[in-house]
Amino acid sequence: MIGRLCYIADGNRATAGRPLEPVVRELAAGGVEMVIVRQFDWSASRWRELAEALAPLRWRGLRVLASRRLDLARALGLDGVHLAADAVDVTRARAWLGDGALVGYSAHSGDEARRAAGEGADYVTLSPIYPTSSKPGEPGRGCAWLAEATRDLDIPALALGGVTPARTAEVLAAGAWGVAAVTALGAVEDPARAAGEFAGELGRAER
Repeated sequence: MIGRLCYIADGNRATAGRPLEPVVRELAAGGVEMVIVRQFDWSASRWRELAEALAPLRWRGLRVLASRRLDLARALGLDGVHLAADAVDVTRARAWLGDGALVGYSAHSGDEARRAAGEGADYVTLSPIYPTSSKPGEPGRGCAWLAEATRDLDIPALALGGVTPARTAEVLAAGAWGVAAVTALGAVEDPARAAGEFAGELGRAER
């Protein structure tokens, strides 16, 4: 089973311009269990630097996935890959990376999520739940939509888009397994504290 708290490292905005490695260390200390690295302008050597820097955290259980980059996930021995509609399909990614890798998928409807599950995805993100700064002018779809999207879905779904610690309980009640976030985790003054607040809400929901 995947972790319930995921950080998406989507470009410089995900860290407010700070280097990624120390931000991830702070987030892991606060309770982040999975990181999806979405850095399309990085060189192969920069990816290797990241993989080497995060190796000690991975030994302690942090899972690190590459967004769309199957080649890097495989070459660097990362934990898996996160796909989108314009990337290679889930079935092909699974064949390329093997059964031991995590394969996630960015879904924007229940049908899309269930299709990804049928192709062998381990989890999906569902978004946007609430309005978010990354998509100005686009309304959030809300928890009623999330509940419908997770209906009959047999893999975990992470709620993404405008989710805060205060909103965590309601997205879980609507069917999400956990939460994924970009700026709410990484582009803050104290990432460890932000992660701890999310983790605390997730823990309370488990009790």
